[in-house]
Amino acid sequence: MQIAPHPLLSGIVKHYLIIAHNQHVAMNYRLFSDGNPGMVFHRKEPLLQYNQQHTVASKQPGSFVYGQITRYNDIISAGELAMLIVVLKPNALLPLLGVAANELNDNTVSLKDLFGQDALDLEDRIANSINLAAAATLAEQFLLKKIASKAKHAGITDQAINIIHANKGIIGIKNLLDVMPVTERQLERKFNEEVGISPKKFIDAVKFQTYLKQLQKLSSIKELSSLSCACGYYDQAHLNNFFRKHTGLTPLQYKANHHLLAINFMPLV
Repeated sequence: MQIAPHPLLSGIVKHYLIIAHNQHVAMNYRLFSDGNPGMVFHRKEPLLQYNQQHTVASKQPGSFVYGQITRYNDIISAGELAMLIVVLKPNALLPLLGVAANELNDNTVSLKDLFGQDALDLEDRIANSINLAAAATLAEQFLLKKIASKAKHAGITDQAINIIHANKGIIGIKNLLDVMPVTERQLERKFNEEVGISPKKFIDAVKFQTYLKQLQKLSSIKELSSLSCACGYYDQAHLNNFFRKHTGLTPLQYKANHHLLAINFMPLV
């Protein structure tokens, strides 16, 4: 379930995402990039997240901020799941936290380490809220207070992000620079600082999300090749390699999973 943000937060929040299930069994999940950072609140037991070597799983904080995801992760739930995810705009971390976005790539930072007692109070109120929709309202009130003195003004990365989304990721850096008042080096620097990844990697993320949305709607696997071409991929083999590298799965494995919790968050079956 998605909830739209307050208009005053539209510059930093994409939407609120509610994820929940009441199964009392341990489950494994796969998480990969959607091109956005975010903020997570657990109302049930926090998830266990594997390290890069997939050898150690450690418990996530009760609430935390995460940066850009550049590699897929496997996560375990011990039972019931009740999560509120504040999906942030790609370039929201710098104005919200005053931290360069690339410093948080593939990292999670406890909310209490960023906002102290205010975060602990919010975490407690969310844990005791009547439901996840009420939790979203509490998180929104918290963010409205935090940005009251940090008005975000549209800049170079906003312009580039809008163009990339308008083209569904099917645009090259050269074509992007043709309509942007910056050099490639300036754009690269801005993206690394404000988005956390390069313009090329962000374009790849947007194009891939477009493909995933269309893949979910695909009525026949016979149309896979034509879909990959329509979404800007050179051929099916190129798309298959990209898919496996970024998700650890094949397009058919993703398509066959009918229990997606989000477009980039799914149980492993």
